[in-house]
Amino acid sequence: MKAVVAERIWRDGSFEPGLAVVVDGTTIADIVPQGSFGTDVEVEDWGRVAIVPGTVNAHGHAFQSLLRGFAADRPFPSWRDEVLYPFSERLDGDAVYTGALFAFAESLLAGATTTVDFFYLNDGDNENAGRVVRAAQEIGIGLVLARTFYDEDAPTSAPKRYREDPVDAAARCRDLHARHAADPLIDVHPAPHSLHAASPETIRMALDLARDLDVPCHLHLAEASYERDQVVERYLTTPVRLLEREGLLDERLVAIHAVWLDEGEMDLLAGHDVGVVHCPGANAFLGDGIAPVPELLRRGVRVALGPDGGCANDRQSVFDEMRMASLAAKARLVDGGALDAPTAFDMGTRAGADLLRQPVGVLEAGRRADLVALDLDDLSLHPLPMLERNVVHSMQATAVKRVMVAGEVVVEDGCLTRIAMDEIRRRVTETTSGWKRP
Repeated sequence: MKAVVAERIWRDGSFEPGLAVVVDGTTIADIVPQGSFGTDVEVEDWGRVAIVPGTVNAHGHAFQSLLRGFAADRPFPSWRDEVLYPFSERLDGDAVYTGALFAFAESLLAGATTTVDFFYLNDGDNENAGRVVRAAQEIGIGLVLARTFYDEDAPTSAPKRYREDPVDAAARCRDLHARHAADPLIDVHPAPHSLHAASPETIRMALDLARDLDVPCHLHLAEASYERDQVVERYLTTPVRLLEREGLLDERLVAIHAVWLDEGEMDLLAGHDVGVVHCPGANAFLGDGIAPVPELLRRGVRVALGPDGGCANDRQSVFDEMRMASLAAKARLVDGGALDAPTAFDMGTRAGADLLRQPVGVLEAGRRADLVALDLDDLSLHPLPMLERNVVHSMQATAVKRVMVAGEVVVEDGCLTRIAMDEIRRRVTETTSGWKRP
């Protein structure tokens, strides 16, 4: 057992001095006054830092980090058809592993200790998903592998490697979950891709599996206006109303994006306790719009944050998404108080953990020992009397000094401790060598 001592520790929405985080193996045992623990407790003095819980990336596509820059500054159809689809066809198993290492490294360096990979380069088996899991295990990040269900006959031009019979997808998702059930840092959830790629019957199958496995179920929902129009044309109703009509609104459902909603749809999400992952950076980057987050929060909807894929945002920082969420809400509603810093911080920590049913996101006894130490000498955190606000609104990545996952320090002074960053750079360079922007 050890006690991590720091100048300030995040407790109940503010930073308190004179405390220590007692870590027992992989778990937080307690938060206590400094000096109150016995002589049998090893003391680690982290110095002039403020400790916050590790942030939670509630939605991402790790392989897309390899496509970063190639898809920038394009309207959505060009982004998808000229970059995402053809470039994802280039990625073999080794490239999938490299992309995961790349994305997870950036996430850890930015203070994210748990990340979702909504993964759909399945190639009809679980081998590629296994490579993503291996990357997470080797680098030391907590992973939720959201294994995608993508219908074989979906009316899209997506590559064949995305597509599977839903019965096969469910069986493979179940097998993958069982394979990693003993690993406390790995969780596997079903993830029907979207209403344009998964039929209501497929979504029902995924939800049934989620109930059976006692995990959440992830679904891209109402991300872009064209998607809403497609659903209306095909099903004669809006996306959320279609799910409600089919009996698919459920407290296990994690709705990704939820940008194009009307008042009635927001009421339906709230009434069925559906969670939402807000991806403000990606939604702005792709020109999709901005989700009505303050309105959802007022209705009691659980809202978490996700950077989304590395070519739909170009950053993998949940701290950045906190700031972006706050600024986007203020700009959309023309109200500087629309979404404050404490709310944004909560969305990127506790709310994400609770939505994903992961024991992280809060510094309290029984949660996993995922800690991020912020350098109080970093200029981006000053003036220190406003530290709580500055963590959201002004902090730069240079402030992230140390990152612990499950009791192990995996980032020290801006460097990964398990894998050399030179090795990741080499792999990314070799994988993308010769690629040109279309």
